[in-house]
Amino acid sequence: MCCKGFWKRIVSFGLTLSLGLIIAAIWQSANSADKTQTVEKTVYVNEVPPRSWVCNRNNYSKDLSEKPAKPVGPTEGVKVLSKPRAIYTDAARDNFTQGKVVLRATFSKNGTIGAVSVISGLPDGLTEQAIEAVKGIKFEPAMRDGVPYSVTKPVEYTFTIF
Repeated sequence: MCCKGFWKRIVSFGLTLSLGLIIAAIWQSANSADKTQTVEKTVYVNEVPPRSWVCNRNNYSKDLSEKPAKPVGPTEGVKVLSKPRAIYTDAARDNFTQGKVVLRATFSKNGTIGAVSVISGLPDGLTEQAIEAVKGIKFEPAMRDGVPYSVTKPVEYTFTIF
């Protein structure tokens, strides 16, 4: 017979698999029974409840008359009204300098441009021209719950020769 011991292996595999499934089912039911137990907390007389709870005789209950604070207004990002163009310098035009200047600008809550820093710049005075252009941006400040706040965002200027 060419398959000597075949049935012996199949039967032992089936018994091992069955035993494993039975153990897994027992383990799962034992763990789920632990999760369904109710935990009760004893409240002692000297324990102080939160302020949002009121005392009704000897029981504490949550005061439902307090309503959560609602936002006063919508939350909105910075609205750019106008973004002036950066002037292409003669030196950059003579040297065929092209590319992108990326700046980090602070849009203040009072409607002015605050600090400006360079993330990536270009030579021949193009970075300086981009900084001057950023300072001329007109915008409405970002609003959170109806209150203006300052935001720092990247601003890009692209310089190309036509």
